Formats: sequence, C-alpha cells, structure tokens
Amino acid sequence: MKFRCERDVLGEALATAARAAQGRAGSQPVLAGVRLVLDGSRLEISGTDLELTIQRTIDVNGESDGGCVVPGKLTAEAVRTLAPGAVVVDSSGDTVDITSDRSSFTVRPFAVDDFPRLSEPAGAGVTLPAATFLLAVNQVERAASKDESRPILTGVLLTAEEEGLRLVATDSYRLAVCDLPGVSVLAPGQKVLLPSRALRELERALRTGGHVPLRFRTVALFTVGGVAIAVMTVVLVIAQT
Repeated sequence: MKFRCERDVLGEALATAARAAQGRAGSQPVLAGVRLVLDGSRLEISGTDLELTIQRTIDVNGESDGGCVVPGKLTAEAVRTLAPGAVVVDSSGDTVDITSDRSSFTVRPFAVDDFPRLSEPAGAGVTLPAATFLLAVNQVERAASKDESRPILTGVLLTAEEEGLRLVATDSYRLAVCDLPGVSVLAPGQKVLLPSRALRELERALRTGGHVPLRFRTVALFTVGGVAIAVMTVVLVIAQT
C-alpha cells in the first residue's frame, strides 16, 4: 500500500479513529492499532475496542492498494509533528514508512488478519436531523453515571414508545428524559443501552450538521459525513412478535 495525503487531513483522520482504540488494548495488542485500507483514491481508517468502532474515510492520491494496521495513538501524534504539506505512507515492506518533505518515521505494523471485523446492522433504519439528535443526546447524556463499577448506569437507554423514541439516562440521583416524536428506529417494546463514550464520539461528528442515518441490531451504526461510528448495544428487552 502506498499513498500521498495532506498532513492535516491524514492526522485528523488518524486521531479520530484512534479514539476508539486509545489505551484499551488489554490482552489483544492489535486493538491499540488502527487499520488503514486503500482502494484507489479512497482510504478507510478504522479503530475499535470491540465495543466502539470509529471509521474515517478520506480521499488520497493512491499509488498501490493494500492495507496495514499501525499503532493508533503513536502514528497520529507522529503525523502531527511533520511539516505541513504532503505526506507519503508506504507499507510495501516489513515496516510502514511515513515521510514528508523534511522528515520521516517508521513504525512496525500489527498483523492485518488479527484486526477484528464487526458486522453492520441490517435494515434501512431511519434518518434524523443531526441538530435534533444532538440536542437529545446533550440533554440526557450528562445525567449518566461516571462510575464504571455500575456499568448499567453509564449509558443512555433508548426505548420504543407509542409516540416515538425516548432517551433516558440516570446516575441514580438524577434522571434525564428526552422524547423524539415520530422516530421508530426500534421495534415496539424494544429497549437498548448505548455507552455514553460512544455517544460523546457521536456528538463530535454531529457538530458538522446535516442528517444522521441510524440503524440498529446488536450493533448501532451512525454515519455522519466521512465518519462511521458503530457501537455494540446491550439489548435489555426484545420486542415480542
């Protein structure tokens, strides 16, 4: 794989994807990495900790297709230190070489086959105005608990109501509720829990405005511009059929 890209564009994309992998590698070192996949002029950069996945897609000047997995945080920080201008990334050898006009650095990649692949939810889903969903998330997410010893309270509960979609968060002392009338992304009677960490990443992406497609199964998938955010959900109640 070899491509050329502007430093600021590449650095921002790497940093975005690396937020899903940062500091959460555990027993799987590859989870500290981000995967780069080049197809023509389209570069897809993905980071995951198996709960949260962030994928950023950018346009580059591609020379040869391929893929690699590089240390996420280290590579993002290194790219930011390069001089402004074009950056060349080459993974044709045993290492990944990243060079600019006046400097370069080399990283040793992880095995591409070790990087997990998460399935996407099926179905058409719904499309929401970004501003509407962002307001709802802002209103309830701040009430979620920060205590990791009580993980059930650290997320936001989405429930299907007769009027539409309801978002609920609590830390057992305060309660926040927001209704989105007319939104039917969940099946009747279904409830799912989304981690607050994933919703905070979604808030970053939604600030660009526009609309956000939303699909659910055991994975919730949000796509905003060139950013896709997938999060494993906890299904609390499955609708009766």
